[in-house]
Amino acid sequence: MDKKNKLVFEGVGEPDFQTIASKLQNMIESNALHYIYFSGGIGAGKTSYIRILLKNIGITENIKSPSFSMIECYRKKKKTICHVDLFRMENPSAWQHGEIRSLFEEDDNLVFLEWPEKAKGLPCPDIHFTITLGNYKHEEKKRDVSMYLKRIQLLEMFNKCDY
Repeated sequence: MDKKNKLVFEGVGEPDFQTIASKLQNMIESNALHYIYFSGGIGAGKTSYIRILLKNIGITENIKSPSFSMIECYRKKKKTICHVDLFRMENPSAWQHGEIRSLFEEDDNLVFLEWPEKAKGLPCPDIHFTITLGNYKHEEKKRDVSMYLKRIQLLEMFNKCDY
């Protein structure tokens, strides 16, 4: 992992993540992003932050957690946005045989994927978020967030957005 492609944010609350989501919106709308992965322990806020991203890009319907269904998909214009949760997947190669694999085969899909460490051989993400409690307690609703961007051009694009 190249450290120059990594951003670290400490003490991020939901309003702060909304700012990050606003910057990502332009990148999503320009089709610069296809796979965004989220790592972090149980209760770190992965699903909550994905909900913020989905709402920010215009998903108005009820956003369900895919903890049990593993996949929830939403349609926005010509793009399908899929929220995938691999927490319950026991075989690290299981994603390669079925619906989850097919999500990575469509160019117009945007995949938000939780628990990528549960799988082997996933495509490299455009952005990989790691969310931790850091020195905060659950009640504070603050997290430390690191964001690794696959290409330096994505980092430059992210930094150009003024919100």
